[in-house]
Amino acid sequence: MADAPLFGPFSRKGSYSKVKVLDNFNADERFMRLYQETMQLPEIDELTFYRRYLSRDERILLYGTFDPELFNTLSAEGYDLYLVEPEASRLEGISSRFLHKVYALSHDVVDAVGFEAFDRLVLPGTTIARYSRGELLLFFRNIRQLLTVDGRLLVNLHNIGHLKQHVQPIASKRMNDCTLFYGQKIDGERLILNLYLKSVADEKVGYAVEYLYDPSTLFEFAKLSKYSGQILYAGKTVHILELNKLA
Repeated sequence: MADAPLFGPFSRKGSYSKVKVLDNFNADERFMRLYQETMQLPEIDELTFYRRYLSRDERILLYGTFDPELFNTLSAEGYDLYLVEPEASRLEGISSRFLHKVYALSHDVVDAVGFEAFDRLVLPGTTIARYSRGELLLFFRNIRQLLTVDGRLLVNLHNIGHLKQHVQPIASKRMNDCTLFYGQKIDGERLILNLYLKSVADEKVGYAVEYLYDPSTLFEFAKLSKYSGQILYAGKTVHILELNKLA
């Protein structure tokens, strides 16, 4: 695909007719799983993190790619979780006990949820990163209607400084019955991710584009959208922010 943001050897692989080019590797269950295993940040244990910052007396909406096992565990522990998940493949692991708390698949959380109200909206992982600056400002304004009067947002961000210092143009990893090649490239305010998977059955190359934000930018957008913000955790690889809805 000529306009795909592929670089270096990934671009060459994408030009071969036998190699399938995926516009969104999150839509391919195997690609997404391998990518997450390769790129996961060991700094924060997600289960411990959510137990610390979420409360069982809150009505909580999760928006974005979320681990089904984590959703099941927290729900079984009494957390009142609801989910809008853009990718159908991620719903297969959710227990039938909690499927009634999953809204329709959608990339538009406001349309999917409608007029429901939540005490907390959690934007895990790369949810924020999928939006350009203009789109993100509009997103913050639109989701106000999903929050109660004292509602709050919980947001994860890459630590951009660490990311720029440790970006990998290309690396590889042998996983199960295949080999995965992956690379990252900083392009202005964007992080471009490329992956190439080769197995006996097939060859695929995929990409994803994420927008990079630092906490000061998020706080600026928050102020414009009538939220106040604070940093809950400033780590080596990730920042955790909380945005509080203002009247």
